[in-house]
Amino acid sequence: MRALTEVRDEPMTADGLVLRRPRPTDAALVHRGSHDPLVREFLQAVVPHLDTAAAARWLDEIPPMLWETGRAAYFALEDAATAEPVGWAELVNLDPERECAEVAVWLLPEHRRLRTAKAALRLVCRFGFERIGLCRVEAFAAADNMPSQLTGAAIGFRRAGYRPALFRSSRTHRLHDAVHATLVPEDLC
Repeated sequence: MRALTEVRDEPMTADGLVLRRPRPTDAALVHRGSHDPLVREFLQAVVPHLDTAAAARWLDEIPPMLWETGRAAYFALEDAATAEPVGWAELVNLDPERECAEVAVWLLPEHRRLRTAKAALRLVCRFGFERIGLCRVEAFAAADNMPSQLTGAAIGFRRAGYRPALFRSSRTHRLHDAVHATLVPEDLC
């Protein structure tokens, strides 16, 4: 597994999407996502940005710092044809010893379709395997978030376990049970 600071981070394109490092001009995307009820319900630690200026400051500081310290790789997702933002992707909890990371993806409401979700998840996993050299990607989906579980299964994730009360909703603060799934490079489809 390569350190993030050594990783070639040019955009990747496939299936009509572009995966690229975020920039402060993605503030409207991040602001909308941090206020989206489903994003806040099914992801932990999503703090709603006060406005786009606050989101721009966060984008200017936090993603580059996490990349430089090797803790996380954050990405903006955009439509390849229009350059319109469609969502966000992350590789977090990077573990050099186990050569794995955890993936998370969210899409803006108007882009939530199985085809787009599969393309986004596949693209960020490819980045992890091809550019970072991960041997495994892990995903945790709320047990009551069947669309996320189906999306993962559609690109090759295999169920690895069940974790009661694993994470707390950012919106309702309710504890969610989670389904744990893993993906190895040869299973990615």
